[in-house]
Amino acid sequence: MPASHAKTSTTANPLERELTLTRVFDAPRDLVFQAWTDPAHLKQWWGPNGFTTPACEVDLRVGGAWKIVMRFPDGSNEHTMQAVYREILPPERLAFTSVALDKDCNRLLEGLTTLTFADLGGKTKLTLQTRVTGLVSYAGRMLEGMEAGWSQSLGRLAEKLASPTTTSDREIVATRVFDAPRELVFQMWTDPKHISNWWGPRDFTTTTYEMDVRPGGVWRHVMHGPDGTDYQNEIVFLEVVKPERLVYNHVSEPPFQTTVTFAGQGGKTKVTARMLFESATLRNKVATEHHAVEGLHQTLARLGEQLTRMAGPADQEFLFTRVFDAPRSLIWKAFTESERLMQWWGPKGYTMLTCTVDLRPGGVFHYSMRSPDGREMWGKWVYREIVPPERLVSVVSFTDAEGNLLRHPMSPTWPLELLHTMTLSEREGKTTLTVTGVPTNATEEERKTFRAGRNSMEAGFTGTLDQLAAYLASGHDVD
Repeated sequence: MPASHAKTSTTANPLERELTLTRVFDAPRDLVFQAWTDPAHLKQWWGPNGFTTPACEVDLRVGGAWKIVMRFPDGSNEHTMQAVYREILPPERLAFTSVALDKDCNRLLEGLTTLTFADLGGKTKLTLQTRVTGLVSYAGRMLEGMEAGWSQSLGRLAEKLASPTTTSDREIVATRVFDAPRELVFQMWTDPKHISNWWGPRDFTTTTYEMDVRPGGVWRHVMHGPDGTDYQNEIVFLEVVKPERLVYNHVSEPPFQTTVTFAGQGGKTKVTARMLFESATLRNKVATEHHAVEGLHQTLARLGEQLTRMAGPADQEFLFTRVFDAPRSLIWKAFTESERLMQWWGPKGYTMLTCTVDLRPGGVFHYSMRSPDGREMWGKWVYREIVPPERLVSVVSFTDAEGNLLRHPMSPTWPLELLHTMTLSEREGKTTLTVTGVPTNATEEERKTFRAGRNSMEAGFTGTLDQLAAYLASGHDVD
């Protein structure tokens, strides 16, 4: 197979041209994909020979913008390319529409470009397909140089990959812009209450056992894979600059250092996450065996989805606190053992009928109860995070007998699912229970109903915990 090949064709429109160009790079696919999507790398090779790129911005998501400024060799002129991502499939495929502007922001060219990255056993075959249309009378001269320009750019990329002058061959990098303020995005990254809702690739869940966000502090957590495999993780924080920057070492296998920067952009936040490995060999192994490039992009996508779902969590979160004259271990058992829950769970006047507890991440607490007027109701908790005897995170909902979601029996616009976080802290033999609740996957109407229902929620929790207090005071086999 030749190292490179190009095919250029014209159309009926003299100001329109198509180009298909292939090139084989002596570098792994993940690294070549990263060279196309990390602005720090793009600036080092983009453009024909002699050109420089003084500015480059990338918002790597479908619909995200990509902007790069290309300066002529003599410094006399600059052209800007503005693009919008249409397809992103790390590390296999990119597609974007683009427009080229002169220094006065006049539109010169527009086009659609598709890139595919094929793995050739440690090497990468890049196929570039682009269709460009001229928007000004003199664009024909620019189209004539399109093949040479792309070929020279890819030649510069090959040189960069063959002789890296930075740590790029040891890095995995992802950048994303979130429609949320920087302080909130930083909090999402440093509060275990939020971490459990988005951390990890698709279909993973996370249990945090310890998270001490300060230089020298430790974050211990387990990532639960969709196939049931548990991945133990220990992280030590090196730098914590709120809300601008986090640097931490992943000290469990495989070892690497992560730097996360949070840049404010007029109410939005640009996050850049950079994983640095000890060697290019280790970086490529992690990328190949653990799909770390795709995993990092999926993790940031999940963060964006969670921020969208929250839609102003500070206004919505319900908070309830109660102190019990009992040790924390006993309160924990009362909340997690079915035979104990049967004795007290539910609002005042309700009677528990059935109760099953599968206490594990992804497991379910499923119960039924009878109201004072004789109606039968079902509900469940799906456990997200379990840290005995300190913390329990669950998705709470009403259900039918088979566990299928149902609407609130007295409110058709109540959120189908609430995220509950329960924490227990002990001091001098007494335990403080703190419960927070927030809608998840909710519509604006459901969030509005939730906000309006704070008083009824507080009354419900008060009645339920009154029953727990009475159960503890009764001394019925609770130690």
